[in-house]
Amino acid sequence: MNDQRRDLDRLAGVITLLLVFAMAARFAVGPDTWWHLRAGEWIWQHKALPWVDHFSYTRAGAAWHYPGWPIEVLMYGLVRLGGLGALGLWQAAMVTAVFAVVWKMTPGHPFLKSALVLLGAVTASFHWTARPYLITLLFTALFLWFLQQWKAGRRKMLWWLPVLMVIWVNSHGGYILGLVWWGVYFAAALGRCLVMRGEDGENCRALRDLALAGVLLVGAILLNPYGAEMLRYPFYTLHMEATKSFIAEWQSPDFHQTLYWPLLSLILLLVAGAALSARRWALEEVLLVVGMMYMVLNWMRNVDVFAVAVVPVLARDWQAVLTEAGKYLPHRASHSEATWHPRVNLALVALLALGVFFKAGVNALPQVTEAAVAREYPTGAVQFLKSSPPAGHLFNDYNWGGFLTWRLREYPVFIDGRADLYGDDFIKQWLKVMNAEPGWEAQLDYWDVQRVLIRPGTPLGDVLQRRGWRLLYQDEMSEVYGR
Repeated sequence: MNDQRRDLDRLAGVITLLLVFAMAARFAVGPDTWWHLRAGEWIWQHKALPWVDHFSYTRAGAAWHYPGWPIEVLMYGLVRLGGLGALGLWQAAMVTAVFAVVWKMTPGHPFLKSALVLLGAVTASFHWTARPYLITLLFTALFLWFLQQWKAGRRKMLWWLPVLMVIWVNSHGGYILGLVWWGVYFAAALGRCLVMRGEDGENCRALRDLALAGVLLVGAILLNPYGAEMLRYPFYTLHMEATKSFIAEWQSPDFHQTLYWPLLSLILLLVAGAALSARRWALEEVLLVVGMMYMVLNWMRNVDVFAVAVVPVLARDWQAVLTEAGKYLPHRASHSEATWHPRVNLALVALLALGVFFKAGVNALPQVTEAAVAREYPTGAVQFLKSSPPAGHLFNDYNWGGFLTWRLREYPVFIDGRADLYGDDFIKQWLKVMNAEPGWEAQLDYWDVQRVLIRPGTPLGDVLQRRGWRLLYQDEMSEVYGR
C-alpha cells in the first residue's frame, strides 16, 4: 500500500468510525438493561455475587449464576456517575471499538471498506442495547482478527485467545462463540492436514497448535466463580421453547419487515460476490459463512455477530470483482486516491466529529434519556403503584420486569428477562396467564396476585374486568388492575 492509499485508508477509517459512533450514540436502554443494573447495584452494595435470585417473588432464593457480573458492576458505576446518558456513551464506544476491529480485518479499497463496514453496522444496529452482550460482540471481532493474523503467519496471536477467554467467560454467556470461531479454524486445519499431509507438514503443525489452544480455551472457561457450570450455561436458553414464541431475538428474521432489509442486502451481496468473483474461498471462510448463515436465519440475536463475521469475506469478493472489472475500463491517469491537502482532511474530520459528539452529548442529557424512558416504559403506572402499594403480589409484563426491578424495587416482580432463571415451564405458565388460557385464574390465586400491570389490548386485560377486577390506572402505555 503506497503512502497515498494509506492516508486515504486512515481518513476513510476515521470517518467511517465516527459515523458508526453517531449511529450508536442513542438511548441505549433495552428491557434487559434494567435487571443488569439492579444486579450490578446489588453486587456493589453487598461486595458479593448474587448466588440466588433476590428480585422476584416467584424464584426468590433459587440458584442464579450469571456470568456477567463485572460488566453489570461497570454499568451500574456508569449510571451512578453519569446517569443513563453515560450508559449510552459506553454503548457507542463499545460498538465503535467492534467496528474498528472489523475495519482492521477488512481488505480492499477504502471506499469499498467504508461502504461495507457501514452496511454491517446498519444491519446490526437495531440489536444494540447497553448490556453485557456487547462484550460478546467485541470479543467475536477480536477472536476472528487474532485467528486471521495467526493464519497469516503471526503465530503468537493464537496464544492470546485463552487470555481473552478468561475475560469473556466472566463477562457474558456468549463466550461459547469463542469456541465456535476456534472450531472453524481447527476444522479447516484438520481438513488440510488429512488431505495435504504429504505435501506440506505445516498444515499438521498448525493443527497441533490449534489443538493445544483448544485445550487452553476450555481450561480458561473454568476460571470463573461458578466453575464447570459455565460449560453448560450457554445451552440453558438455547433450547428453551417458550422464549422462541414471543421474544423477537430468538425468532427467525421476517424479511417482510423493513427492519431486516439491511440483513437481506448483506446476504444477497454475499451470494452475488461469491458468484461473480473468481476468488477461491479459503476453507475457514466456507465454514464461517455457512455456520453464520444458519445461526442468523434461525435466531435474530446473531445478526450483529453475523455482520462482524461476514463483512471481511464480502470485501474480499467484491474487491476481486471490482479489480477484474477495472481491466476492461479505459485506462487513465490515476487521480482517484484523494489528493486533498492534509489541512482540508483534518478540517473535514473535525467538523464531522463536532457534529457527532454534539449529537451524542444531547442524547446523553438527563431530560432526553428520561423522556425516552417515558416513551418506552410504564413510568406512570410505576408512580401509581408506589402511591397505592398492592396488598399482595404484582403480575407484570415480561419485558417490563427488568424495569420494575430498578424503578419499583419495593415490590419483587413476577417475571423479568432472566429466561435462564425462570425456565421453560414457568414461562409457559406466564404465557397462559397473559393469553387468559384455561387455568390462568388459578395461577394468579396461587401466587396471591393482587395487582396486574400489562399493556392495553392484551387478552388478559379483556377478561379481568369481566371477572370482577377493577381498572385502577390506565394510560396509553399501560393498565393496572386490582382486586
